[in-house]
Amino acid sequence: MARRRGLAAVEPPPRTREPACRHFGVCGGCALQHYPDDLYARWKLDRLREVLDAASVAPATLMPMARTPPGGRRRADLTLRHTREGAIVGYAQRRSHDLVDLGECPVLLPAIVAMTAPLRRLVEAVLPVNGEAEAVINWTDTGADLLLAPAVRLALDLPRREAIATFAETTDVARVSWGSRAKPEIVLTRRPPKLRFGAVEVEPSPGAFLQASFAGEATLRAAVKAWSGGAKRIVDLYGGLGTLSLPLLPEARLTIVEGNASGVDAVNAALRKAILAGVAQAVTRDLKREPLSTDELDAFDLAILDPPAAGAMAQARELAQSRISTVVYASCDPWSFAADARVLIDGGCRLERLLPIDQFLWSTHIELIALFRRIASG
Repeated sequence: MARRRGLAAVEPPPRTREPACRHFGVCGGCALQHYPDDLYARWKLDRLREVLDAASVAPATLMPMARTPPGGRRRADLTLRHTREGAIVGYAQRRSHDLVDLGECPVLLPAIVAMTAPLRRLVEAVLPVNGEAEAVINWTDTGADLLLAPAVRLALDLPRREAIATFAETTDVARVSWGSRAKPEIVLTRRPPKLRFGAVEVEPSPGAFLQASFAGEATLRAAVKAWSGGAKRIVDLYGGLGTLSLPLLPEARLTIVEGNASGVDAVNAALRKAILAGVAQAVTRDLKREPLSTDELDAFDLAILDPPAAGAMAQARELAQSRISTVVYASCDPWSFAADARVLIDGGCRLERLLPIDQFLWSTHIELIALFRRIASG
């Protein structure tokens, strides 16, 4: 998913509190840690309202913001660097290419934070001095799935494989892969990483996109289920691994449309294993370049839409002209959502409910999920 934008420039609050993390002010994340909780929540909701108002988008019901608690982030992209002084595992410093060597992180799952010390030992074993890599950690239902992505191509020789095996035993990770996100090599699998979505269990590809927290994911799924209205023909656009739609099986027939071919393969394999391939399928399609047409959309009762940060303007135009009765739109960017929502509203839909979701605690980022229903003509 594309990089997210913050809601606005951060102004000092009228009162502050002690930040939760020793790295506050140096680390490039969690810019709002010093905001008292009531001001923090109010600031995020006020900025969201400003974005919606600018596009003349007004939900009939703006629901209370759902919050992810500290220690709830299940996904981390860490930078690894081998310096002459030793290994660094952390995030970029604010307005700098230097790194914060992570001593703590109150937003991450404690189990991910616990991996940083073994990662430092691994860095010294697998990266040359001045070498750098990205560590993509996804915490699945069966444990950590780690992708090591060196900045430059490095041969996965025997010493590196042995160091990775030692690290895996030390940390009890589920799987370790090596290489780019586009072409990773699975080095070892101690147990398959699994994601359970209702009756379906998906094995994600290395470095796959997951919702940032278990709590946020549960909130999104609950909203989809509550708002689906018992729809029997569902299309999940930009559906990823089926996170939001697979739990609706087997009561509905489902088509998941996703641009990432490895994700589509993972979903179809999971559907076959669950003996649900007869009622659901995943297909590969670039919806930005080739959105589903109005004729294709008219075969469905419900569209679930979960696009990247850039939004789904081309697909929103087709949805607006279709006869589809319900759209549930999950967004990680209020600006692109507001633009797409305006298209849906102008096309005859009513924005009935909007639920703000704070998955990125103490950041300027906010997500949301919204319910649109087509206004009956005549």
